[in-house]
Amino acid sequence: MSGRFNCCIYNHPCPIFCPFIDFTCLNEVVNPIVSSSFGFFNNIVGGSFASNGLIPVSLVLLGGEGGGILPSEGSVVLSPGTYEINYFAGGIVPAGGSVSVSLSLNGSIVSGSTITSTQSVGNSVNLTRTIVVSALNGGTISLLNTTNETTNFTFASMFIRKL
Repeated sequence: MSGRFNCCIYNHPCPIFCPFIDFTCLNEVVNPIVSSSFGFFNNIVGGSFASNGLIPVSLVLLGGEGGGILPSEGSVVLSPGTYEINYFAGGIVPAGGSVSVSLSLNGSIVSGSTITSTQSVGNSVNLTRTIVVSALNGGTISLLNTTNETTNFTFASMFIRKL
């Protein structure tokens, strides 16, 4: 027999052994806990929406823990907190040459939420943005047509995640 430290003999299987390993440490795998809630809302019917009018969205999926995101008459009710909101809208450019959408929290336009695209009349445009919104006292968030005229939108969606 060989005098090797792990008892290996030439041309024979070797046992796994190492006298130099410290077995006092343990690897502990902890799965992450995702405590945020989320909701996906959309409008795939589209339609013609007046200037500064609501583009209604309907609930498609709610998930996560803790709630705090609920549908309400084409808008979304948020509990107090901070939210990541991804919103999308597609429409046809009206006679004025631009299309614009914004988020409204409790009736006021959310700063930095307005998306505008200027194109040739009749072109299809897709608008998208991600924004973080703080609703300190909660409130109702809505997607608005902030184009200066009635505009035909073909779809609109909002994905909201509580941070």
